[in-house]
Amino acid sequence: MLDKLDAEYQEILHWSLTHRKTIVALSGAVVVASLYLGQFVGFELMPETDEGEIRVDAELPSGTRIEVTDQVAQQLLRIIRENVPEVQRVMTEIGGSGPGGSSGGGRPSSTHTAEFRVQLVDREKRQRTAQQIATALRPKLNIQPGMIVRTRSAGSNFMQRFSSTGGDRASVLIRGHDLAAAMELAKNVKTHMDTTPGLADAQISRREGLPEVLIKVDRDKSSVLGLNVSQLAGALQTTVGGTRASMFRDGGDEYNILVRLVKSDRNRLEFIPQIPINTPLGKTLPIGSLVQMEQTQGPVSLEREDQERVITVSGNLAGRDLGSVMRDVEAKTNTLELPRDFTITMGGELEEQEKAFNELIVSLVLAIILVYMVMAAQFESLRDPLIIMFSIPLASIGIVLALLLTNTTFNIQAFIGTILLAGIVVNNAIVLVDCINQLRREEGLSLREAVELGGRRRLRPILMTTLTTVLGLAPMALGLGEGGEVQAPMARVILGGLTTSTLITLVFIPILYTLVEERTDRAHRRQAAAEAGVAPVPVQQ
Repeated sequence: MLDKLDAEYQEILHWSLTHRKTIVALSGAVVVASLYLGQFVGFELMPETDEGEIRVDAELPSGTRIEVTDQVAQQLLRIIRENVPEVQRVMTEIGGSGPGGSSGGGRPSSTHTAEFRVQLVDREKRQRTAQQIATALRPKLNIQPGMIVRTRSAGSNFMQRFSSTGGDRASVLIRGHDLAAAMELAKNVKTHMDTTPGLADAQISRREGLPEVLIKVDRDKSSVLGLNVSQLAGALQTTVGGTRASMFRDGGDEYNILVRLVKSDRNRLEFIPQIPINTPLGKTLPIGSLVQMEQTQGPVSLEREDQERVITVSGNLAGRDLGSVMRDVEAKTNTLELPRDFTITMGGELEEQEKAFNELIVSLVLAIILVYMVMAAQFESLRDPLIIMFSIPLASIGIVLALLLTNTTFNIQAFIGTILLAGIVVNNAIVLVDCINQLRREEGLSLREAVELGGRRRLRPILMTTLTTVLGLAPMALGLGEGGEVQAPMARVILGGLTTSTLITLVFIPILYTLVEERTDRAHRRQAAAEAGVAPVPVQQ
């Protein structure tokens, strides 16, 4: 069987050397086609893993009593158990941090939120992934208007764990000072994100303001009576919030003594204007004659980034990669008319992805330069290493095909695999070119004879080294076991790139070698003929 393989390869190589220009043009066309197909490969920072956990965040209108939130949470819990037979256990937290809490963007906890952590059975015991279960469960949880329910799988991406968007992978940053204009712009961005395929559960980081009473002081009247704003604020603080007057000590324990109104009086707004205040002249008058009260809503929190006010509009991915989703979102947001001094940028994981990819591009270029320098030192030539380096672009064919066929995104792990390929795929070409040089130098064979014989002698070693690498990476490429999705892209990139590069290198590198050597020999003959003053004589190849 191996002898037959040698004979077939010899025939292919002989035919290829006869039709060199056709093979070179075909190889270039295939590389260009692979680069064109690369636009259909998804991009993201890190592959999403199946950790066997789904998180459901429910948010009712602000001010909802915790008893009502508990009733809604019980309904959601029943829906989760009915529609997720893979559930193992569910942990419910009502009135805690939830989607608006400290774990989800730094907003304070409140009584109108609930969070569910759905633990699934082991991966081998279920047919659906956590992402598929979350996608199927999402539309069934919107049981009443005015309630926001968000469903996502709990991935291992560190950017999700520490992001200000509470685990959302897609986010848009709106920078601007004016709160009203920023909120209006955020609503428009959210509308565009809601209509983007592959994007679900879009939310605005800034929540509706909590009810509050705004007290405005009549400064002119207060100054006439000898009072200032600080004194009026202190009187309100003492009567409503309380002021520590002293400490009560009982044994080794100490207790604060607060001076304030009784609960029935301080919790009623109509009593606040009746709070008495003493003037420096010894008169007592109600504070309502010096202030104006206005019921309004105040922001729960103000987010800042790089000393600028920021509103984040974020969402979860549903069936599409991050790169394609954010391209669609960016195209839609570019059509918005921005107020003065406002900017819209793509943030979150996409921002980190761009930073990481730029650094990895530098690493890839350095790897190629170092590989070339090592080969140039060993071959004591600049021409032969350059021929060998042409095997690197051939690996792009297998990279793109492997990612498309396995529906794998190009992420950091895949990029690392590409950098590794820069040092792996040249090995076969090094072995082949070195053998051809030895045959020409030690046995005095002609160029074509050395190329054909060298290819036949190095066919089996090249195939064996490639096959051992492929088989060694095959289990990793399958992504078996928990967390296998993280390393699988790197293995698939190496497998695809190494396989196609090896098969094409066995034909393309000998052809390129003969073309370069023939051109070099012709140049040497013309130079020698010019020095001797005679016409150059063709040399048998």
